[in-house]
Amino acid sequence: MVTNQTTFQDKRRGLIPEDLLKFRWLDEIALAPNGTMIAYTIKRPHADSNGYMTHLYVHHLNEPMPRRLTDGASQVSSVVWRHDSSQIAYSYRDEAGTSIRLWTPSTDAPRIIPIEGEAFSSLDWSPDGTKLVGVRWTRIRSPEDRNPAQGIPAPTIKVVRRLRYKQDGVGWVEDRYTQIWVLELPTSDLIQVTTSEMDYSSPKWSNSGDRLAFVGMAREQNTPLGYGQIFVCSFPTGEPQPLLPDWQGTAVSPVWGEGDRCIAFAGHNSPPPVNRRNFWQPHLADVAAGTAHKLGADIDEEVGNYAVADQRKSLANVTVKWAPGDPWIYFLLTEKGATNLYRIDSGGHYEKLIGGDSVTFEYSPANGNMVAYGQGDPSNPGELYLWNHGQIRRLTDLNPWLRDHRLAVPETYWYDGVDGAKVHAWLIKPLDFVEGQRYPAIVYVHCSMFSWDFNHEFQIYANAGYAVAYFNQRGTTAGYGQAWTHASEGDQGGKDYEEVMLGVDDLVARPYIDADRLGVTGGSCGGFMTNWVIGHTDRFAAAVTQRSIVNQISMFGTSDIGPECTEGETGTNPWRDLESSWRQSPLAYATQVNTPLLIIHSDEDYRCPLEQAEQLFAALRWMGKPVELVIFAGENHGLSRGGRPGNRIERQRRILGWFQKYLGTHSVPATVTT
Repeated sequence: MVTNQTTFQDKRRGLIPEDLLKFRWLDEIALAPNGTMIAYTIKRPHADSNGYMTHLYVHHLNEPMPRRLTDGASQVSSVVWRHDSSQIAYSYRDEAGTSIRLWTPSTDAPRIIPIEGEAFSSLDWSPDGTKLVGVRWTRIRSPEDRNPAQGIPAPTIKVVRRLRYKQDGVGWVEDRYTQIWVLELPTSDLIQVTTSEMDYSSPKWSNSGDRLAFVGMAREQNTPLGYGQIFVCSFPTGEPQPLLPDWQGTAVSPVWGEGDRCIAFAGHNSPPPVNRRNFWQPHLADVAAGTAHKLGADIDEEVGNYAVADQRKSLANVTVKWAPGDPWIYFLLTEKGATNLYRIDSGGHYEKLIGGDSVTFEYSPANGNMVAYGQGDPSNPGELYLWNHGQIRRLTDLNPWLRDHRLAVPETYWYDGVDGAKVHAWLIKPLDFVEGQRYPAIVYVHCSMFSWDFNHEFQIYANAGYAVAYFNQRGTTAGYGQAWTHASEGDQGGKDYEEVMLGVDDLVARPYIDADRLGVTGGSCGGFMTNWVIGHTDRFAAAVTQRSIVNQISMFGTSDIGPECTEGETGTNPWRDLESSWRQSPLAYATQVNTPLLIIHSDEDYRCPLEQAEQLFAALRWMGKPVELVIFAGENHGLSRGGRPGNRIERQRRILGWFQKYLGTHSVPATVTT
C-alpha cells in the first residue's frame, strides 16, 4: 500500500498557469447576530466572459450543507444581516443592472429593489430594520460649471479641481465622489446624506438608530482630512460633524459601542502630510468629549491584512468590528508574515484568538464568544471557519482539486541583515528536488509583507524546476514593528537593497542553488527594487519588473497616490531636492543595466502609471540593452490578483517563459568532476 501511494503521488503534477480557472475564493463573511447562520460569498473565474462571478451562500449551523442563493454570471457584495437576524441585504449586479436584494430565511422569498445609476456598497442595516445606509459614486456639480449654450456642441473635457482625480481600479473620477446614501425600505426612496467634495466611506448606524458615523477623506493628502477622519451626523436632518475635532492623523472603520457613548476605530494621530508607513492601531473615542485613546498600549503592529500573495487583494481589511452588546472589539493584526485575529475590550485587555503560519483575511463576530473567519495558508487559498467559545469548526472545502496536485512547501528562516538585524525569509525548493543537484532560483522582491498565504505563482515556479526565495527586509510594510517599516524612508535603494543582497549571499551559500542562474522579479515597490537591483549588480541572469516605479520625479505628478507616497518614500519632492529625487530613481542607473529585462505593465495602472514602464523601456532600448515590454490592455495595478483570468494566465506564462529562456529549468550536479 505504501508503494502504491508513493507511485500515485509521484504521478501527480504541480500547478501550472491554466489552473487559475479552477480556483474558488472565499470573499465576504457575515455571521448572523444571533449566531445561527453564516452568509458568505464565493468568487470564481468565469471563462466565458473572461471575468469573475460571485455567489451568495447561507449556512445554517444546525444543517450539514449550505444553500446557494444566487445563480448565473452575477456579482454579489456588501452582505449584511438585519439586527434581528431575520433578513439578509446585499448588493447585486448582473447584465440586467444593479439592485439591492433582501432575502428572508423564514419565507425564502427575495425582494428586489432596482437601483438606477451607481451601485451601493458598504451596506449597514438600521436597528429598526427600515433603512439601509451605503456608499455610491455621486457627481458633485461645482457652482462654476455651466451647461453649453443652445446650439453649441458640448465640449469633451475633464475638469480637475482636486488631487486623486484618477484612482487605480476605478479610473478617472474627476468630479465624482463617494457619498453616503440611505435607502428607505418601505418606499424604496433614496436619501443623499453627504453632498461635499470629499470621499465618504464605512457608514455605520448608531445602536439607537438616530445617528450615523462614517469616514470622510479629502483628495488633498497634505491636510488633516487627507487620509480619512470620522464624522458623525444625526439622521435625517443633521450636518456631518467631526468626531475628533483636534485629531491630526487618520481614523477609519468606526463602530459604535453600547449606549452609543463610544466609537472604536483604527487609526493613528500622526499629522499630515499623509505617511503610508504609519501604522493603523485600535483606538476608542469618547463621543461626547470628542477625544480618543489607543487601546493596547504595547501593540506595535498594523491593524489589517498586509499579506502579499496572488489570491486576494492585499493591504486590506483595515477594520475593527464590534457586535452590539458584546464586550469585545475584533480586528486583524499583521505579525511576522502572518495575519492573526485578535480581540480587545474597552479597557485595553487583548488576546489572540486565531494565529499560526497562516493569513486570516476576513472575519465577522457575533455577541456571545462567536466569530466566523476566513483563513488561508501555503497549502490552501482559504476556508471558512467558526470560532465558538474556543472551539474551531471548519465549514467549507472550496478547492478539493488541489489534493490531486503536488504542492511545494515553503521553509522559513532568518538571515543576518544590515547592522546585525535579523531578516525574515522563505525558500521554496523545486517540486522534484533531489539532493546533490543545483537548481536555478528566482528571488522575489517587495517592500510589502511576504506571508504565509497561498501563492499560485510561486507554486508554478517550483513546478517548473525553480527554487523561489523571498525576504521581508527593512521597509517591509508591516509585521515587524513600526521602526522596521520606517527604516528605509528617504533611503530608497539604500540599506533595503543591501539587505536584499545579503539575503542573496545567504541563499547562494546553499549547495543546491546555482549562483550562475539567478532571476529576480517583483511588482509595485518590488518592481522598483527589481529595477534598482539590476542597475547596481550583474549577479542576475534575467529579471522581470512588474507595475514598477522608475522615476520618482514624474511619479509625484502621475500616480494616484504620487504626492504623498513619493514624498513619504523618498523623504523629499522634486522641487525641494531634485538631486535626491533623481538619486532614488532606478532610471538614473539605466546605463548600468546589463541584465535581460522583461517589463510587464497595465495601461490602466494609475498607481504606478504606464509612463514609468515606457521611460525604462525607451532608455534601455535606445542603448541596445536586451529588453521587452508587455502591456496588458484594460488592466490596473492589481493585475496579478484581480485581472481578467486570461490576462492573469498570460502574465504567468510570460514571466515563466522569460526565466526559461535565460535560466533554463534543468538541474546540474552540485559537484562537477573532471
